[in-house]
Amino acid sequence: MPEHRTEVIIVGAGLAGLTAALHLQEHQVPFVLLEARDRVGGRMFSRAEDGVVVDYGAQWISSKQRRMTELLERFGLSTTPTYKTGRDFYELQGRRRLSSSRIPPLPPASQLDVLRLRKRLRALERRIDVLAPWRSGAARTMDATTLRAWLDRTLWTKRGKALYEAIAEEGLCGELGEFSLLDAVWSAATCGGFDEVLNAEQRWVTEGAQTLADRMAAALGTAVRLGAAARIVEWTADAVTVRTDREAWSGKRVILAMPPAFAGRLRYEPGLPYMRDLLTQRTGQGAVIKSVVAYERPFWREAGFSGAAFMDQGPIRLTTDGSPAAGGHGALVALATGRSARALGLLSEAERRSVVLRSLAVPFGPEALRPEAYYEKDWMSDPWSRGGYAAHFAPGVLTQYGPALFRPVGPIRWAGTETATEWRSYMEGAAQSGERAAGETLRDLGI
Repeated sequence: MPEHRTEVIIVGAGLAGLTAALHLQEHQVPFVLLEARDRVGGRMFSRAEDGVVVDYGAQWISSKQRRMTELLERFGLSTTPTYKTGRDFYELQGRRRLSSSRIPPLPPASQLDVLRLRKRLRALERRIDVLAPWRSGAARTMDATTLRAWLDRTLWTKRGKALYEAIAEEGLCGELGEFSLLDAVWSAATCGGFDEVLNAEQRWVTEGAQTLADRMAAALGTAVRLGAAARIVEWTADAVTVRTDREAWSGKRVILAMPPAFAGRLRYEPGLPYMRDLLTQRTGQGAVIKSVVAYERPFWREAGFSGAAFMDQGPIRLTTDGSPAAGGHGALVALATGRSARALGLLSEAERRSVVLRSLAVPFGPEALRPEAYYEKDWMSDPWSRGGYAAHFAPGVLTQYGPALFRPVGPIRWAGTETATEWRSYMEGAAQSGERAAGETLRDLGI
């Protein structure tokens, strides 16, 4: 096995690893970036299909996301506003309603219920220490209950509860009984609050999010090595060796830019401290299948629809307009998460296609059953993701094992959107985590 030397080894060429690498490059620190896939980008994945760019993974950004805005400008990429003109469709508790005001069409009692919930959420968010949520006020109480149990106690109207559940299950990629209240509120607090989360999908990268990753990798040159899955991490107090199937890299520091569950699959010699090991044993990815359905034209716009739909029943809980910026063709993006995604994943692709199209016909009519093309990505079946959008924590995990999420171990530093303290689980969070891990590494090296 060939052995090489460098200063820093980065494992994972998603947005976190790429951002960390760019920071090291700017300070002229030698590094290598190892990626298991045959491409860069991680959970950002775009591909040209029939002349149109299809985003299979992370796609949207907010104007409040400074790092993503700067990266897109630096690498000469443009954005397209998410189409919002027209009426949104809601199906809650079997009742179908339309709204063109961005305000959910709920009866007065449910509106009051949702306003009360948002006030309670803002109060909880103000108590969160985003740098260390386990030190927050009432952290143990919040971490001892599930988001589901808290909602059952807080919301008292069926349609108010149905709306929030549909939104939260899509955002967290799971059932609300799987996550602690502390985890959910911490995630919202890192974004500036739940109100910011609701407005996070303002724009998307016109050329596809993958293009950003490709251009970042091109700037890094030969330091990026694809098809190089890390298997073993050998470490001492101030040195580290990472072994792949074909070669070994030794250096002073390593940045593991990957979800905690995947970091837990590596073999460490010696083993990691037990708190870090126990954390990774209790951390898993969410469940999501993203479908992009292409049509000859965006016919829903002609009928006055925005393309946004919120549904509390069926496998698809949320849709949005993803039509190309150049016009002409139309595209609807449909997301299945949590239990629905896991059930859809057991079907054949043809069966999934049929189920998704029937779901789109509910808000947009029979024309939705006749697409030009159907594209999908089952992130649970991706061998190097095993789910998405990010990892979340069950009750009790953050307060008992949370500090190990960030704490360095000898020469090992951690990155990935799961470790972000700004816009956690978003692309912005991945970039922030890579920036932080690179900063820690530069300080270690006296730079």
